[in-house]
Amino acid sequence: MDSFSKTNLQNILDIFESKTGVKPQNEQRQFKPTKIASAIAVMMLCFLTLTAFTVVRFSALSGDELSLSASYEGNGIVLVEVENRSEKDLEFQPEMKLMLWSTGEEIAPVTKNIEFNGTVIKANSKGVLTIDISNAYDVEMLEKPLDNDNYYFVLTNNNFVFGQDWMCTVKFTENVNTTEVSKTPMSPSEADEKLVSEVDESLKPYFDSYVTDHVERGQMVYEYLGKCTKVIEEAGSIVVPSVSPMLIVNCGEPEVVFDDTVPLETQHQLTGQHWHTLDGYGIPVGASDSESALVISAYIPHREGDDDGGAGIPLVYIFTYEVNDIRSMQDCAFIHGRLITFEELEQYKVYEDEQYVCYEVSELFYTDLRAHVESMLSQRTDVYFDEQIWSRVENIYNYYTDKNVLNSRFFYVEVN
Repeated sequence: MDSFSKTNLQNILDIFESKTGVKPQNEQRQFKPTKIASAIAVMMLCFLTLTAFTVVRFSALSGDELSLSASYEGNGIVLVEVENRSEKDLEFQPEMKLMLWSTGEEIAPVTKNIEFNGTVIKANSKGVLTIDISNAYDVEMLEKPLDNDNYYFVLTNNNFVFGQDWMCTVKFTENVNTTEVSKTPMSPSEADEKLVSEVDESLKPYFDSYVTDHVERGQMVYEYLGKCTKVIEEAGSIVVPSVSPMLIVNCGEPEVVFDDTVPLETQHQLTGQHWHTLDGYGIPVGASDSESALVISAYIPHREGDDDGGAGIPLVYIFTYEVNDIRSMQDCAFIHGRLITFEELEQYKVYEDEQYVCYEVSELFYTDLRAHVESMLSQRTDVYFDEQIWSRVENIYNYYTDKNVLNSRFFYVEVN
């Protein structure tokens, strides 16, 4: 029989702490074998007791199903009708996220003072979850009409873990539709067949159409991210998630003129820069809803002669990673439907310091600039586009995909 060493005991103590959250005292003194045996017996009893009382939570990954339908009652009160179609009880945590469909961006609350009632929905039953956000959000702002957009809640029963978080559209007011699409928007496959051919096989169906309905798009995003998780698991690769630090590109006061028909002092209004979780078709840029790309866009005017903003066309995609998270050049990133090693990403590197490394990976989002722009424009009827505007877009693209330019323009935003 193998002898019982201090190392064996410490391993048991470590396991006990991880399972129970209680840190047993392991003082540096001699233990008698009988005391060691007693300690082990007590710990094993605790393990068996914990196992017996472990609750298996409601989870979509286990086949549990539910339906959600929200109605806004005014004054920040939202009623969510819940149908639990599972054999398990569902207990929502008093936590939620408020998101915008078009960008997948979270609307930050003013406070965390959100009230929940009716959080437990019994198995095979219906119930109403009441959520009062009046003390947590600017309700007047939420009640303003949106232009072809909507909000949605993300609810959870387990800290927003995948498979245990659910989306539910919330309309705080009737929306304004200023973009009446009279033409069929192009899908990613139609716009760039070559690019889509490089996407993982299981994800290609999501590139075959452009989903215009925000609710359907939200469901598509949810399913897509689930497939991404499976792709990563089956590959067995170490995948490093992207991050969104306060490290951005200086797009103000450029040394070049993008459009000589626009005054010099307003050249900076021809571009925009934002962190995006979705690409121009509403497809996630990474493998989770927490991954974002820093996107530099060109603004297309709504009317001929406008030079102060317009509709944004995503042109330049930049992904950022923690330097210390990358242990090997064979580690991978998951970008726009594919796994790519950091050795392969090296050709796209545009900036690196002690903490972060940045890659300009627009080529992983489209392979032909003109086709990409025309595809983005096919989604809108509220823009003015001619060869002068096309020249402007080309100039913006060429400037911000120049490695030397980008390397010199990264800076950290100071937060007071």
